[in-house]
This record gives sequence, C-alpha cells and structure tokens, in this order.
Amino acid sequence: MSGLFGRRFRIIDDTALPPGERPHPAEYAAWIEGQLASLGPEDDSILRLRRPRPTAAFSPQDATHAAHHEVSALALARGFAPIARGTGGRLTMFDGHALGLTILAPHPAPRLHIMERYRVLSGAIAAALVSLGIDARVGELPGEYCPGQFSINAGGRIKLVGVAQRMNNRCLQMGAVIAVSRSEAALAAIAEAYGVMGLPFDPATCGAVRDMRPDLSVEDVAAAVITSVSAVVRPA
Repeated sequence: MSGLFGRRFRIIDDTALPPGERPHPAEYAAWIEGQLASLGPEDDSILRLRRPRPTAAFSPQDATHAAHHEVSALALARGFAPIARGTGGRLTMFDGHALGLTILAPHPAPRLHIMERYRVLSGAIAAALVSLGIDARVGELPGEYCPGQFSINAGGRIKLVGVAQRMNNRCLQMGAVIAVSRSEAALAAIAEAYGVMGLPFDPATCGAVRDMRPDLSVEDVAAAVITSVSAVVRPA
C-alpha cells in the first residue's frame, strides 16, 4: 500500500475538541494548502479527523457557476461558511453532525494509482461502517448531492459518505465527510443551493449512520474509521 499513500503516517484526532475550539473552515482549508505546499519526501503523511464547523465547500466547477455568488450568500445566511476546495465533485455542506477525514501524503508520483486510491479508501471506510453493523456499499445513488462513483451508501438507499481527491506534483490529498447524525440544517441548505444552481438532488438520499444505529456515537465511528483506514494507508 505504500505505493498508493506514501510513507509513515501520523494520526491527528481532533474529534474531541469542543465546538468553540474546532478550526474555522477557512483556517482548516489554509492548513491543508500549507501542508500540500510544504510536505517533503522525508516527512510523515497525515491522517486527520475532526468534527467540522458548518461549512459550504465549493468545488472548482461550482466556482464557475452563474449562481455561485448567490449560493455563497445563501449558505452564509444559514450559518455555513463558504470555502473553496481544490478537490472535484459538486457543492457539499456539512457541520458538527459529520466526521471529516483528511489524508495528506508526500508522494514521488501522486498522479499514479488515482482510481486505486479511491477504491482503497472508500473500501476501508465502508468496511469500518460494516463493522458497526451498517449495510455500507460503495457506489453513486441517483439524485445524491455531490455525486461520485466512490460515494458510500447504506443499503443502496442513503448516502453516508462522500470521498474526494486531488494532488500537486509532490503531494496528494484525500478527504471524506461521513454523516454520523442527520443534520436538518445541512439538508435544508443543500436543497436550497441545489435548487438555485439547477442541480439534481433527491432529499430522500440524505441520511446518516445513526439513522440505522441510533446508539452509535461520533467516537464509535471515529475509532472504527481510524482502525480500518490506518490498516490500508500505513506501509506494510
């Protein structure tokens, strides 16, 4: 697996931070940019988990949409801080009901094995959810927000996780947002934004891990994800 994700990994688990100490979305995006610019061949790769503040993450494709400024203002009015993200896909919104995962890794040839990295990471997150009793499957659902081939759903009905990736000449970034509890605020914001942008969206595809297992906590999900993802990103 070292050919996919690089060398040694260090884990940063910020899931226990209280809401007031969680990084602002713009601050977190700047941290990612700084790591991508500075990580060298001898540096450890990073696996970081967090509970995000309310965030409206616009992809490069969203930034060119005619309604981009209008939708940014609507998101901000709902309390979701607009940020630009370098990864692909479409606009996604999330908050502290979710678990955010970021992988940053120096790599000598990051443009190799792009699809395999998607398969491995999505498979590892799905396996973590299966270990918690969720019928987790990898695949896109018709009408899901921020659609993607490597999204993870429950039972072929409800999207639980979105996965994204990008790279520069010497580093790669992978990210995932796992819906742990249902966020009605995020659902309403996504529905409004997608309506204004004219993007397909079926609210019935929106859900969360705790819709199936109400007894699970963010800590339960984080522990399972760390165990499963660490097993595939750490070199053998």
